[in-house]
Amino acid sequence: MKSAIFTSIVTAVSILLMSIVHAQTPPTQIRIVTQGFAPLQWDNNGSPDGYVAEYMLSVIEQVNQIAPVSVKAFEFLPWKRAMLIAETVPDVLFFSLSRTMAREDKFHWLGEVSPYGQNFYQLRSRPRIDVDRIEDLRNLDIKIGVQDGSNLHTYLNQLEFEETGNLVPITDYHQGIEMLYLERIDLLPLTGFLAEASACKQGFNGSMLEPVIHIEALARPLWAVFSKKTDPELVEIFQKEMVKLKQNGLWEDRMNQHRENWQKLACANDVSLNSENGK
Repeated sequence: MKSAIFTSIVTAVSILLMSIVHAQTPPTQIRIVTQGFAPLQWDNNGSPDGYVAEYMLSVIEQVNQIAPVSVKAFEFLPWKRAMLIAETVPDVLFFSLSRTMAREDKFHWLGEVSPYGQNFYQLRSRPRIDVDRIEDLRNLDIKIGVQDGSNLHTYLNQLEFEETGNLVPITDYHQGIEMLYLERIDLLPLTGFLAEASACKQGFNGSMLEPVIHIEALARPLWAVFSKKTDPELVEIFQKEMVKLKQNGLWEDRMNQHRENWQKLACANDVSLNSENGK
């Protein structure tokens, strides 16, 4: 009996001491960097929105109950700049990116945040581009828009596309969509479940997009990462809390809701396009 009472007292005191330590410990200031990629993460009139953004902010709330953390900044940046910051600055949370061999040792990998798969798209109004393999595109007189410094850019260079002069560097998919509809490029890589809505969102007719070929080699989930100099104990807490929020269904519910809302919002007022330039 006395032993049970003693154990209860020790447990209560331990919890109290942990609470005091937690309250007195200065919070780790986390800097979030990412590139806008709706509906995963995007800048909604100055506030972060999207199912990945909401999921990771919910993770931070859960983590804060275990280890004091706070969000120092939530920045939407060009991809290469966001990547550079995540590679060099401590306590930087970065998403959503593919996990590759070249990147494996550059970050602490926290967990998957979104499925991902791209196709090359062309306009239905243009002559049909018909190939069986990505490599076959090298032999065609076409222009392919590719985000500079992206995983796809690296992959195409490995396939010796750089020597063909077919690749046209673009800042992001917004610029790429505009260039495609203005017929300045012939092909553009877009995420399968977002392609039509992304075009509609920019005022173009999304139904004019036609998939040419799936980019099978890069069909892999997107991840959230911490910069290398982040405290390993904090990294482990984040990893565990991400798993818990997935298990309770929060991540899947947010993803499905945002995808559905984004599609409806983007293409609700789809415009009629002429066959000449698609806008």
